[in-house]
Amino acid sequence: MKKNVVLQEIIDFYLQSKDFNGLPIYQMNNYDKEELLNLIDNDLIEAISEKEVLNPHIRGFNLDIPKDIQKNNASDLESHTCFYPTEKALEGVKIDYKSPYTILMQKGREQFDIIFFDIEILERYINNPKFLIMDNGYRGSICIRDEYYDDEDDSEYIKDYGMAYIEGEKLTRAVAIFLIDLAKLSPKIQMLWKAFELKNQNRCKVNSGFIKNLIYGEWVIDYWIFHAIIDEMIIINKQCESMEIPPLFSHTYGTHFFEMPEGYRNIFLPTMKNYYDFVLVLEKMFVHNISVKTFQKDGFLIKGIERKDSKGYDKGSLVMLSEWLNRNIKTSINIDEIIINPLKSIRKIRQVPAHELTSNKYDIDVYKKQNDLVIETYRAIRGIRLLFSNHPKANKIEIPEWLVTGENIVCY
Repeated sequence: MKKNVVLQEIIDFYLQSKDFNGLPIYQMNNYDKEELLNLIDNDLIEAISEKEVLNPHIRGFNLDIPKDIQKNNASDLESHTCFYPTEKALEGVKIDYKSPYTILMQKGREQFDIIFFDIEILERYINNPKFLIMDNGYRGSICIRDEYYDDEDDSEYIKDYGMAYIEGEKLTRAVAIFLIDLAKLSPKIQMLWKAFELKNQNRCKVNSGFIKNLIYGEWVIDYWIFHAIIDEMIIINKQCESMEIPPLFSHTYGTHFFEMPEGYRNIFLPTMKNYYDFVLVLEKMFVHNISVKTFQKDGFLIKGIERKDSKGYDKGSLVMLSEWLNRNIKTSINIDEIIINPLKSIRKIRQVPAHELTSNKYDIDVYKKQNDLVIETYRAIRGIRLLFSNHPKANKIEIPEWLVTGENIVCY
């Protein structure tokens, strides 16, 4: 049997398979032990078995398996071994120059190689209602909504993107994608992504949760601060129910991507317009969403307050919240400083574009501004929950340990 027949079968299977898979040993038409050993010795194929990885059908990484182990794999017909052509073996294959990321797979790159892109590429999707962005802070997905899907169109599906960062003095976000996900895009869309590929890839680093979750299959123990705030709101309303007063928040939300308010996420492109749009979302969630009915009803150890001020005008929700908390809660902490002022800050920032003509501009400091604002908002909402926990009718509400300790709550 000629050596090139065995090698060609492995190459053909790799290139023609849907996900650039390895040829299983039990599926080979031209199995020849001696030829396989020679191919391994000459660095033309790689033999990966279930002894090295959970799924030998994909070559996710450069495993650098010693040749003697590869030879044992190739000799054991009972093992679950798959054969892959090396970059050396693929040097002469015909490649598709219209698909830059498919090319890399055709040349033998590993599936889980990560490519970094300018975060601006995500604006194409977040601002287009045809697309659904499933964002969880450290990772997310992109797909076309069902009503816009067309099999004949250049459909776009990014199974997983990771939040990444560019080295430097200031927080600068990027986006990370596995090579295999890019290779599955149409040629047209691959070229679009190629235009946003960052030149200095070695200055980029993807969030550790992305690697832990998708590469090692580990649970991510960090909690996104955006989710923490939502969970605090839910608990606060449960506390209100226990205290037999109306809920503090007219609406609460879930932490699944389709339950969260639109725009309640990390800012991708750092522009002032995106920043002000985000502040508007916070105002609707945490200022306009406060129910003044909470403050008007008497309860056990709770005294309600009047809706009108001394001049007969309705008090604002934050004014009533401050008056009500200070009347009903005896504490050494400065309630206005910890709870009221951060919420007032949201309203104050929101008033800038509402009452002035502003110019949009690119500002990398927007990332830090957003993080600082979210952290202050979290502390304010958490502060309310902590104060309510002291009420004898509310202290039985079950609270997750991670919210009690406040540990591992992060901004991505």
